[in-house]
Amino acid sequence: MGIIMIGKELISERYVTISHAKEIMTNKANVSELSYEHGCALDYLEKFAQLSAEDAENLVKELINLGLDEKTAIKIADILPDDEEDLKLIFYKSDIPKNSEEILDVVSQYK
Repeated sequence: MGIIMIGKELISERYVTISHAKEIMTNKANVSELSYEHGCALDYLEKFAQLSAEDAENLVKELINLGLDEKTAIKIADILPDDEEDLKLIFYKSDIPKNSEEILDVVSQYK
């Protein structure tokens, strides 16, 4: 989830994919020197971002169009599950959607 703060006041928050977070951090690194913590975060994001920010955004939109909520769609875009067993891990607190095969088909197009 992306959080925008000025000082100690929370301005807004929203969920973002790892790929989008990587893009934000990379842009910040190009503008200024990163602190140690920001450098560690960027290193993590570079290791685990599997898609470009644009592809991740498109995948999230497609998943939302299949009836998933934004938070779940972003989690799926970050993990890129291979099969129903992987999807079950994402939906551990609820039933796996009836259109799980369709979800996996869309995800496979981005791998």
